[in-house]
Amino acid sequence: MSNKKDRFLLSIDIGTTGGRSILFNQKGEIVESAYQEYDCFFPTPNEVEQNAEDWWIVTKNTIKEVLTKSKITQSNIISASVTNQRETIVPVDVEGDSLSRAIVWQDRRTINECKAIVEKIGSEKIYEITGLTVDPYFSAPKILWIQQHLPKISQNTHKFLLVHDYVQMKLTDEFITDFSNASRTMLFDIKKLVWSDKILNALDIPKEKLPKPMPSGTKIGGLTKKAAVETGLPEGLPIIAGGGDQQCAALGVGVIKQGRVKATTGTGTFLLAFLDKSTRDSKRRVLCSCHTIPGKYVYEASIFTTGSILRWFRDNFSSAEKSLAPNLNLDSYDLLGMQAESISPGSEGVMVLPHFTGAGAPHWNPKAKGLIFGLSLGHKRSHIIRAIMEATCYEIKTNLQVMKELGVVIDELRITGGASRNAIWNQIEADICNVPVIKGKVEEATALGAAILAGVGGGLYKNIAAAAEEMVIIEEKRKPILENAKKYLKYYNVYNKLYTTMKQNNLYEELADIK
Repeated sequence: MSNKKDRFLLSIDIGTTGGRSILFNQKGEIVESAYQEYDCFFPTPNEVEQNAEDWWIVTKNTIKEVLTKSKITQSNIISASVTNQRETIVPVDVEGDSLSRAIVWQDRRTINECKAIVEKIGSEKIYEITGLTVDPYFSAPKILWIQQHLPKISQNTHKFLLVHDYVQMKLTDEFITDFSNASRTMLFDIKKLVWSDKILNALDIPKEKLPKPMPSGTKIGGLTKKAAVETGLPEGLPIIAGGGDQQCAALGVGVIKQGRVKATTGTGTFLLAFLDKSTRDSKRRVLCSCHTIPGKYVYEASIFTTGSILRWFRDNFSSAEKSLAPNLNLDSYDLLGMQAESISPGSEGVMVLPHFTGAGAPHWNPKAKGLIFGLSLGHKRSHIIRAIMEATCYEIKTNLQVMKELGVVIDELRITGGASRNAIWNQIEADICNVPVIKGKVEEATALGAAILAGVGGGLYKNIAAAAEEMVIIEEKRKPILENAKKYLKYYNVYNKLYTTMKQNNLYEELADIK
């Protein structure tokens, strides 16, 4: 049972594979959490869809579970906020009911729509206004696809909503988005913090069909009576504008000032560097988006395949670890990490190019492929395991180098995601990047970021910096080992030349052209 003086903050985190509700106390500690998955639908290999109603069902179910398990006094919940998978779009009617399945961020059906955007506006102008590249990843081409292929649904659409917008609409009946999510649509002027008339007019997207953008951490409204009945939360509970998952994760590990960069490594790796103002890369290698801190920004680099390669190796070549781990009360990745730790830095010359689904930032080369280089008869599985871990860190270093070139100060790397559970991987990251690697106590950094926003909007803290200072607790700090850092620098130079050689000699293209 909770004390009357206790204060709690509710985070609702609607991700790509499932949603969770987490209750935090004022110290940033998890009091209770609940998670539930939902289905993805794949009409074709290039199409990924979800039912928006499933997001709401999971939201309701997990909130009820958290309230039941925590047994807290509901009046002690100060406020709630939502964080989400970004770029996913769903059309809804005036009642907020979805008119079709949502098109998920992973969906690649909009190649032609992207070509049309380049023809009508130009890649340079899109990057200048929105900070983004033209890619099916973002929301604008998804809206164009709906207009083109589902004209009746488009005509009946009251609003095109992102995941954050949809769930918070269900909570409050208000159609709003926040700046951090809006900045991932390819329709938002991130400097003026408004929907871009230039882009909307060129693409014939009516502005009135988009939600109202607001700063993260500001109150949207109170929980409606209907939502209170459906969730078990008190009617009128303040609902605070949240943010996109990556920006919330950056906030949740304390990326609130210059010198700090966030690295989330799961399937891929997302790097976010704190910026005081809206800034661009003339070579368009990294993107710029709004932070969840009003008036602040982030450089963002997306690396497509990092942790997923270790999973590929585990699933295809590590059946022994998968079967043995439960008996040892360990995770299979722990056993892989132990093997990697037995190999010296540099994997005795084995090197992996981790571009198994093309290369993301800073190369942006969809034709790139994975490569294992430097093998000899003396090498073992453990060499390849370590080389995979090193490859992900070389990619991170490459993007950090780009950010440094653009004037970003990098004093420390703050890490989240599944890979951060692996101590040897964290040390490799520190050694290769040659910066301290810092891990927070709360692994669910995305949800913690949303809780921080809820705390500020609910009046518990005077500002975001004060809330982060109170709620972000550092658990581990790994400094680079000088001897390893020097050795890795030599390997890194070879790594760079390896990719450059493949690219300049058109080897990826030649391979792709063989039928």
